[in-house]
Amino acid sequence: MSEKTNRTNKYFVEVVAKALDVLDAFRKPEDELTLSEIARRTNLPSSHVFRLLYTLEQKGWVRKVNGSKKFHRVNRTQRWRVGFAMQSGQFQFSQEVLLGLEEAAEKHGVQLIVLDNEYREDVALSNAQTFVHQGVDFVIEFQVNERIAPVIAHTFVEARIPCLAIDIPQPGAVYFGANNYQAGLLAGRALGEYARSQWKGNVDKILLLEQPIAGVVPQARMTGAVNGIQEVIGAVPGNSVVHLDAGASEPESRQVTGEFLRSLPPGEKVLIATIHDPAALGAVRAIKDTGRSKKNSVIIGHNATQEAREEICKPNSSLLGLVGFFPEKYGEQIIPLVLKILGGEPAPPMAFIEHALITKENVAEYYPPKL
Repeated sequence: MSEKTNRTNKYFVEVVAKALDVLDAFRKPEDELTLSEIARRTNLPSSHVFRLLYTLEQKGWVRKVNGSKKFHRVNRTQRWRVGFAMQSGQFQFSQEVLLGLEEAAEKHGVQLIVLDNEYREDVALSNAQTFVHQGVDFVIEFQVNERIAPVIAHTFVEARIPCLAIDIPQPGAVYFGANNYQAGLLAGRALGEYARSQWKGNVDKILLLEQPIAGVVPQARMTGAVNGIQEVIGAVPGNSVVHLDAGASEPESRQVTGEFLRSLPPGEKVLIATIHDPAALGAVRAIKDTGRSKKNSVIIGHNATQEAREEICKPNSSLLGLVGFFPEKYGEQIIPLVLKILGGEPAPPMAFIEHALITKENVAEYYPPKL
C-alpha cells in the first residue's frame, strides 16, 4: 500500500472519528445543542463542527430544531408505528401540530404515519379503519366532531389499539390539548380589562363566536371568557350575551359576525371572544366591513397562529390579543407520552398545554422574529 493511500485512509478514519464524536455529544435523546455547545463537548474547532453537522444533517443523522440554532440527533431505529389523523391540512393550526409531531417522532425513533381527516366525518371514520388495517401500534386522533368520537373510539378498542385524542375528548383515549376553561378566563379577563380602561366598564354586548360541533369541552373556553369578563367589570345581564356558530373558517365567521354587528346601533360597545383564530380573523374583517373599530368592538382569539399574530401587531387592530396554544410544541409532549403508554407505564387521563396571553407587546417573547 502506497504512502499516499495510507495518508488518505488515515484522513478518512479521522473524519469518521470526528463525526462520531459529534454524534456522541448528544448524550441524551432529548439533547438539543448549538454548534458552540457541540464544539465544547467535542473539543473540535467550530469550523470543523460546522462542516460535520452539515454532512450529518444531509445524511439524516442530525436535524436542526425548527425556529432555532440548535440541533438534535435523529434516532435512526424505527420501532413503534404511530398513526396520526390530523384535523385538516388546510388549517394552519393542524399544520403546526403535524410539524411538531414529525420532529418529535424523528427524534425518538417513532415511525409516524399521517392521514388527513379533511375536517369531514366520513374521512375521519375511514381513516380510523385504515389505521386498523395497517396494524399501527398507536393512534393520535385529531378530529373536531364530538358526535363521531365514540364510533372512532369503538373502532380502536375493538382492534386493541391505544389512542390519544387532541383537543376533542374521545372515550377511552388520553386527552391532550387545551385547558379550555383556563384559556377562556385569560381571554375574558383581557377583554374585561380593556372595557374597564377604555369604556369605563360599560359593555352592551358580549359576542361568543363558537363551534358547537366540537361539543361541550371546547365550549368551556366560552364559559371561561364570560366569567373572566365579569370578574373585571361585574355581572353582565344574560340577554347581553350572544352565542353564534362561527364554523371552522374565517369566511363563515366574517359573515355571521357582520350580520350581527349590522343589527346593532353604531354606538353599542361589543366584546368578542372567539373559539379559535379563524373566527377571530373573520370578526376582524366584519368589524371593518361594518365601519366599526376598536373604539366600540374588540376581540380576543384562541390559538395564536402566525396569521393572527401578524394581525395583533397591526396599528389599531381590533384584535387585542390571543390565548397561545403553542401547537408547534404539541409533538414534544405527545410523543414521549405515547412512548410511555406503549412501554406499559401508567398514563394520566389528560395532559394540558400551558397557555399564555399573547399581545403585540409580548409576542416577540414567545415567537422571536426569524433572522
